[in-house]
Amino acid sequence: LAESMSVRWKRSPYEYFEFGTPDAYEVNRIPSVVSNTAQSWTVNVDKVRGAILTFEFKEQSVGFPYFTIDAPSGTVVELMVQEAHLIGGEPLLNTKFNSWTRFICRTGTNRFETFDYESFRWLQLHIHGTEGQAVISNVGMRRRQYLWPNPPQIQCNDPKIQKVLEACINTVHNSAQETIVDGMARERQQYSGDCGHQLHSIQNVFGDRLLHARFVNTYSQGITLDGYFLDAWPAFDRLARIMERQVGITPWGPLLDHGVGFNFDCWYYYLYTGDKLALTEVMPRLVKFFNYLLKIRIVNGLIPVENLGVPIVWIDHDAYKKQRHKLCAFNLYIAAMMQRAFAPLCEAFGLFEIANKVRAVGASIQSVTIKTFWSASKGMFVNNLPWISEEKEERTCDRSLATAILFDQCPQGITKFCAKALATVPENMGLSYPANANWRYWALAKTGIVQPIIDDFRTRWYDIESVAENNTIAEWWHVRHDNTQQWSHCAVAPLMVTYMNLAGIQPLTPAFKKVQIRPQLGDLEQLSLINYTIQGAILFSANGKSGNRLIEISLPKGCEGELMVPSNEEIKNLLPIGQPANGLRRYRLAAGQTHKILLKTV
Repeated sequence: LAESMSVRWKRSPYEYFEFGTPDAYEVNRIPSVVSNTAQSWTVNVDKVRGAILTFEFKEQSVGFPYFTIDAPSGTVVELMVQEAHLIGGEPLLNTKFNSWTRFICRTGTNRFETFDYESFRWLQLHIHGTEGQAVISNVGMRRRQYLWPNPPQIQCNDPKIQKVLEACINTVHNSAQETIVDGMARERQQYSGDCGHQLHSIQNVFGDRLLHARFVNTYSQGITLDGYFLDAWPAFDRLARIMERQVGITPWGPLLDHGVGFNFDCWYYYLYTGDKLALTEVMPRLVKFFNYLLKIRIVNGLIPVENLGVPIVWIDHDAYKKQRHKLCAFNLYIAAMMQRAFAPLCEAFGLFEIANKVRAVGASIQSVTIKTFWSASKGMFVNNLPWISEEKEERTCDRSLATAILFDQCPQGITKFCAKALATVPENMGLSYPANANWRYWALAKTGIVQPIIDDFRTRWYDIESVAENNTIAEWWHVRHDNTQQWSHCAVAPLMVTYMNLAGIQPLTPAFKKVQIRPQLGDLEQLSLINYTIQGAILFSANGKSGNRLIEISLPKGCEGELMVPSNEEIKNLLPIGQPANGLRRYRLAAGQTHKILLKTV
């Protein structure tokens, strides 16, 4: 029990809960509990005054809240939940979505549990309606959680980063159950795009394949007659949004960029598992989406981000001042999707003619985007290059620069200026909100710059209020209490990036038959984890400082490894593959063996 108080109703509490009537009650913050034990609390109520009891849980979870009450017949209890609350702040937790559950007691002991599950850390009981004494006990939650095939196992020496990783794991418990969602408290529906990134952690950290397979199939069923995907599916509000767009009562429509991201979700499923069966139903819908993009493309040009009718282009909440500034990032994203995700999938399914067409269109869009937005003088993509004289400032974004680095879209391979901007974050660069932060980190790691990533984990991520209070990752860099913001949102970039970029474990061929391991640990002195692949578990541990670090890698049978380290790192017990390239040297790691490697700077 965190706090209790009494409430005197100036208007009917039923009216308040139905209509949110203002100035309906007065609160007396003197505790309403008259006696208590460790697990039971006694309050007095009458026809005018009710009691409010607010309970705090250790962390935010998803489940069915319950309580037991012994009270006179007709006693009424409204149960409310909230993700985040400040003691001494809002008296009633009816501050989220006017969402509450009402129970009416019969004489004697009643055990109540909600029919639907909730995502919360705070639970409140408002008790009223009769004269007499009520005894409340056994307040709790029956947690709802997916039965993962493997327990997450990850440990590092930095307590702040470890705390962030644990918050990410708890967040995945909350956001990935029978479907993957962004947050169970507000939007219990499947998204691609920014919310699809958690699939990497579901595969690598927990070793689960079924959720990913279910996602690609069920999400693909949200394809429209026009050929674009509903950005969240199944989700009734997306159908309602189509109607609302037609009559102009919402700026939001189905997000086209989520359809682009869905192609990557499908490609990553195939890359992680090698399974084509789960994609059989999906592939014709991806072809339909490709043809839709061709239909809306400006002749021999770009895919627009404005005046699209019902669908819209979102990309990110934070990174853009104007809608047209998204044109560069969106078209680089489409070009990458066509050439690096959809075309390889077509080839895997034997659709070579379609694959050739897709690659050609992707290359054409990339060429036009370079011509339109590449600044030779700056050595990077500038989002508003065509309109700088009008806007009187230069705007870039982490998403454009990261996409260009990741998919080799910079002319002549010039990436150093893009990488420097991503590392230093100049004032004119738009920075993505948490669920899209992984793009910047992926690109930095590709260029060998990881210390800014690790520093971000220690500062920006650790400082998110939800990490300390709820053991979760919130949807924004800073969140407030007692409102509709999500304090458990699937923005788990630190977890996936630790696996994919700090330990550096990524599949090179479908089904993890060949894996690349490129450790980049910055100033971390210890990191150990298990990456669960379709071939079996990859065990990774690293100890020591940069320049004198012992790494141990155990590969499962059927998984051949390729270790990539800076060319100035000396390895005595492995034979290099070829000559150094891009400052890196490659070494072969045999499948089914444990390799102990001492990385010493020459």
